[in-house]
Amino acid sequence: MASRRRFTTGVGMKKMIGVGLLAACLNAAPSSAQSAQAAGVSTSQTDVARAVFVESAPQIDGVLDEAFWQSVPVISDFTQRDPVDGGTPTERTEVRIAYDANNLYFGFTLFDSEPELIRRSILQREGRIDQDDHVWIALDTYNDDRNAYLFEMNSFGTQGDALFNDESMTLSDWNWEGVYRSEARITAEGWTLEVAIPFTTIRFAEAEAPEMGIAIRRAIRRKNEDVYWPHIPQEFRGGITNVSQYATLTGLRDLRKGRYMELKPFAIGGAQKAGESDTDFLDDIGVDFKYALTSSMTLDLTYNTDFAQVESDNVQINLTRFSLFFPEKREFFLERAGLFSFGKSRDTEVFFSRRIGLANDIFGGGRVTGQAGRLSVGVLSLNTSDLTEGGLVTPGANNSVMRLRADVLPRTTVGGIVTSIQNDSGHNRVVGADTQVRFWNSSSIDGWFAKVWDSEGGTSSAGAVDLQVRPARWYSLAGQFQTVDSDFDPGLGFVRRRDMVKYSGTVAYTPRFENSTWARSLTMALVMDHIEGQAGDKQSTSQLMHNMLSMQSGDWVSFNVRKRFERLGDASSIQGRPLAPGDYDFTAVDVSAKTNESRTFSGGANASVGSFWNGNRTTYGGSFTWKTGPFLTMTGGATRNDVDLPVADGDFSTTVLSMDLLAAVSRDLFANALVQWDDVSRTLQANVRIDWIHTPGSDLFLVLDTGYSTADRLDPRESRWLRRTGVVKLTYMMAF
Repeated sequence: MASRRRFTTGVGMKKMIGVGLLAACLNAAPSSAQSAQAAGVSTSQTDVARAVFVESAPQIDGVLDEAFWQSVPVISDFTQRDPVDGGTPTERTEVRIAYDANNLYFGFTLFDSEPELIRRSILQREGRIDQDDHVWIALDTYNDDRNAYLFEMNSFGTQGDALFNDESMTLSDWNWEGVYRSEARITAEGWTLEVAIPFTTIRFAEAEAPEMGIAIRRAIRRKNEDVYWPHIPQEFRGGITNVSQYATLTGLRDLRKGRYMELKPFAIGGAQKAGESDTDFLDDIGVDFKYALTSSMTLDLTYNTDFAQVESDNVQINLTRFSLFFPEKREFFLERAGLFSFGKSRDTEVFFSRRIGLANDIFGGGRVTGQAGRLSVGVLSLNTSDLTEGGLVTPGANNSVMRLRADVLPRTTVGGIVTSIQNDSGHNRVVGADTQVRFWNSSSIDGWFAKVWDSEGGTSSAGAVDLQVRPARWYSLAGQFQTVDSDFDPGLGFVRRRDMVKYSGTVAYTPRFENSTWARSLTMALVMDHIEGQAGDKQSTSQLMHNMLSMQSGDWVSFNVRKRFERLGDASSIQGRPLAPGDYDFTAVDVSAKTNESRTFSGGANASVGSFWNGNRTTYGGSFTWKTGPFLTMTGGATRNDVDLPVADGDFSTTVLSMDLLAAVSRDLFANALVQWDDVSRTLQANVRIDWIHTPGSDLFLVLDTGYSTADRLDPRESRWLRRTGVVKLTYMMAF
C-alpha cells in the first residue's frame, strides 16, 4: 500500500542541499556586524543607568514638560539586534529615569523621521501590542540575573506586561497584570511616552539603596527593526529573557517598603440556561486580598473565587490518540505561573492549574509567592466544594502545591516541588526535584524527576534530562532523555503520554543574512525522536526536516518533511474510527507562510499532504487580519482536514471556522467576540466579553456565552440552544 512505502532519503537530501545552497548564496558576503565583543559594543557589566530623585511627581500625560526631565541623565546609546546585530539604529531613542518614594518614572523620546508611518492599532490592554511600534522596559528587581518584570507600551500608551522566571518566558507569562500608569503622544519628531511604575507593583530586595537589572527594547515595526539598551547580542538567543545580560540601575534610595495591601471585592449577577433545563439565576459575591509580607514576599487570599470573565477556549479537534492541551486563562493562576512550572511544558507537567476549579467550584484558599534572598518560594492551597449533578456527588478536595527554587551558583538553579490533592475518598501526592545549569551564551542542561504516591498504595515516577548546546549563533545541538511510567498520574498534573522512554536529538543551522536586502535568517533543523515502552518495546519514531526562511519585511515561509512510525499493541481509534493493532508508517510534506502582522491587512496559509494510519490525510487552512484602525480589528481563520482511512466510514473531514473581533472605544473600554464552529460537534459557539476598566485594577465585565446546535434534529420542536449565559461582574480594587 502507498502508505507503507519506505521514506526516500535521496529526495530529502536533495531538498536539504538545495536549501543549503540558498543559504550559501545569501550568506556569501561577510556579515557587517559580528558579536558585541568584536564590534566593541559595551556589555551589561559596564552599562549603568542612574535614576534621579525628584521632589514632585510628573504628570503622566505623555509630554516631558516638567523641568526636572532636562537634568536627568539620558540613555541614548541603543544598538540594533535586528536586522543587523550590533548595528546603528536608524532612529534615535532617548530614555530618562527618575523616581520618588512611591514610583519609578520613565520618560521616552522616540524620534522617527516619518512619524506619519508609526504603526499603532491596539487600544485593548494586554492586546497584541507587539504588532505596533512599542517599547519594553524589563526590570530585574532582585538583581539576581534570573527573573524580571516586563512592561510593554505602544504609542497610544496601551499596556501589556509579563513576569518571567529563570531566564525563560512562555505565553502565559503575559497574562500577569500589574498596576501602573502610561501615556504617549505622537509628535512632529516621532513619539513620546511617560511611565510611572509604583514600587508596590513590583517586588524587590530589602535594602536601603537597592540596585536592579534593567534592559530597554524599542521596536520599529514598519522596518522590522529592534534596538536594545544594553545590547544583548544574537549569541544570547532569548533576547530580553537573558536577564544575566541586563545593565544595572542605580541611584534608588529609601523606597516605599510599607505593608502594601489590596482588597478586591467582586459581585456577579446573571442567568444561564442549558438545553431544555430551567433557567438558573446567578448572584454571588467574593473577595481577593493581597498583602505584602515583605517587599519581596506576597500573600494572596481568595474567597468564593469566580472566573466568569475568563475567555473561552479555542476549539480543537483531536486527530491523535492522546489528550489535547488547553492553556490556563484564569488570572488568579497566571500571576507567577512560571514559578510553579515543573516538568515538560504541555507534555508532562507535575502541576497544571486547570485541574483545580473547572468542575468543582473553588470556595477559598491562598497563595504565598516571592523571594527570600536566593530562594524563590511559591505555596498554593485551594479548597473546592462538592459538585452535585443528577443525584451524583463529586466530592471537593484540598489542592496544594509548594514550589522552591534556589540560585546556588551563577546561572545554576536547583529546586523542588510537592503537590497534594486530598479528600475523604483518598489522596494523591507528588514529590519532585529539578535543576538547571546554563553555560556559554545560550547553552543549558536541565533535569527533573518526580514520584507519585496515592491512597491505593501505588507509586510511579517520571523524569527527563535535556541538553541544549549552542556554541555559536549559527548552529546548535540538542539531546533529550525522558521516561514516564505507565501509571504515572499526578493528581494536579497533565500527562499527555504514559508508558514511554523517549530519546530525542536535534541538529540546527541558523544563518543570518545581515547584508541581504530581502532575507533575514534561515533555520534548518533535523529533529529525531525514538520512543519505547517501559518494557523496551518499540512504540514510535519520527524524523522532521524543518526549513524556515524569514524575510526583512517580517514575512516568513516554512517547508517541512516528516516521517513517522507508530506501533499499536492494542486496538485504538481516531474520531471513532477503529485502528487495528500493528505497524503504521507515515510520510507528510507541509508548507506554510505568514505575512507581517503589523500591516493593515495580513494573513497566513498552510497545507499538508501525506499518509495517515494506512490511509491519507490532507490538511489546509488560512487566516486573515484586517485592522480597520485602532477601534476595530477582525481576524478570521479556517482549518480543514480531509481523511481517508481503509476502514468502514473511514472517509471523513473535519472543519473549524473562527472569527475574532476586537473593538475598542478607548484604552478603558473594549470588547472582544470569539465566534467558532466545527463540523464534529456541529455547534456554533459565541463568547462576547466587554471590559470597562473604571479605575486602575478594577473592571466591569459583561460576558455573553452561547452554544447553538446546527446538527440535524429528529424532533424539530427540540431547542437548538445548548447553552445561553449572561453575566455581569463588577470588581473594585482598594489599595492601602
